[in-house]
Amino acid sequence: MNRSRFPCCATLRPWLFAAACGALLPAVEAKAVLGAGADTVQTDQARFKGVRKQSANGTMTTHEISLPDGSSIKEYVNASGIVFAVSWRTRLKPDLEALLGAQYAAHAAAQGAPSGVAASKRMRSIRTADLVVHQAGRMNAFGGLAYVPTLVPVGIDAETLR
Repeated sequence: MNRSRFPCCATLRPWLFAAACGALLPAVEAKAVLGAGADTVQTDQARFKGVRKQSANGTMTTHEISLPDGSSIKEYVNASGIVFAVSWRTRLKPDLEALLGAQYAAHAAAQGAPSGVAASKRMRSIRTADLVVHQAGRMNAFGGLAYVPTLVPVGIDAETLR
């Protein structure tokens, strides 16, 4: 005889425990910082336990880190060795403060302004003289691009980076 008042709870306990543990674990955060050196790319690769693929042309180097869950982060480095843009396609919302570094304060200030229809579609674009951020997302699918216009190499259209 089952002594529990709720027999279904006995079969749900392992699932509830797993869900609770998952909720308590911190989300993976990226540390490539706009305006920082290219060494942040290697730091991210180690943190994510991802596979990094690198491609270069004369004016920039693209580092794509593929994560075990299928997510990817691309970090764009100019010829001076500075990260000028970061794009992401991830399952979890990235930590923008970590991605944007010193630029985060400008992002947070600009984000406070209402954006009307764009907010209802879960898309957000912010454009200032020092920072451009495009982001969109829904459950298990977040994507975006952030760049510093003054660091973008000549001849590169940052809006086409993805």
